[in-house]
Amino acid sequence: MKNRKLLYLALLVSFSLYLTGCFPASRTEEDNTETTETTEENKEENKEVTEEVGEADGANIMTIAKTEREREMYSPKKDTTYLYWLNNRLALLKGSTKCNIFALNVLYKSGFKTPTENALCRDLVDTEKFKEILPVVGVQDISSAQKGDLIVWKGHVIIFESFVKSKKDTYCMAWWAGTSQKDNGDNIKNNVIYGKYKISGSYVVRRPVKK
Repeated sequence: MKNRKLLYLALLVSFSLYLTGCFPASRTEEDNTETTETTEENKEENKEVTEEVGEADGANIMTIAKTEREREMYSPKKDTTYLYWLNNRLALLKGSTKCNIFALNVLYKSGFKTPTENALCRDLVDTEKFKEILPVVGVQDISSAQKGDLIVWKGHVIIFESFVKSKKDTYCMAWWAGTSQKDNGDNIKNNVIYGKYKISGSYVVRRPVKK
């Protein structure tokens, strides 16, 4: 009789464990498998975020920048500019600098991720923002910059192409909107310039991520 009671008790405990989701070691192994799979998924996501821009991607960004320079909306004479990455939203700027708009429009047209807001330079230089779509790869360090990266200051942003050798200062070839130089029909048009830019001050380097 005593053995029968113990058997019933054991069966009751086993059934309770099943209902509450508590399982023996085999379930624990399954949980470990799921955790491993999730970790692998996270690794893949992180890989996507930090993946370097390929040479072909960087070259495509340069080509799009050159084409985008032809648009008159980047000229200070035009008060309105379209934000491609925000469903072509029309922005009224009244002659203000459009470097951030040019840079993000180029990235959007080149097939890269862009913010879901009108990100100003002061937003882009904030290292706590846009980590997943424009990860920071350098803070006041341009040594690892690649073609297509954004170099951002509190009030300006340029699209990096390549380094320019100099004995004293650090320069790079880049694209940007907003220059004090007049259009010349050559490397400057609609206030968008392709030229040599001195790297100094407080800045961050951000790397575009493919959509």
